[in-house]
Amino acid sequence: MDPLNVKVQQKLKELESLQQIRDLTKHLNVSLEEFAGQIELLGEEAGCIETVTQNWMRIIRAVSLASNSLSNYKEEDYETDRPMTERLVRCKIDESQKIITKN
Repeated sequence: MDPLNVKVQQKLKELESLQQIRDLTKHLNVSLEEFAGQIELLGEEAGCIETVTQNWMRIIRAVSLASNSLSNYKEEDYETDRPMTERLVRCKIDESQKIITKN
């Protein structure tokens, strides 16, 4: 083979390698975009989980407050009738955690 053909063959191999790199880069780009979408979705779902967890913490706190009232009863109270927990009342509150009263 003459030196020109050798050089052409080398350049063709180099071109083929560059085309493979280009194709792999495109595939990587698509995969990373899909991954970014999934990460964004996870972030949104994490916010929902946080809200549910906060609600459960409020529920547990309310139940705890109601059940603490049972500690005020004496043993005689249990003999006459079964004591009940304090009633829980739902109240609307504003951002500063103050009860909103109707005007």
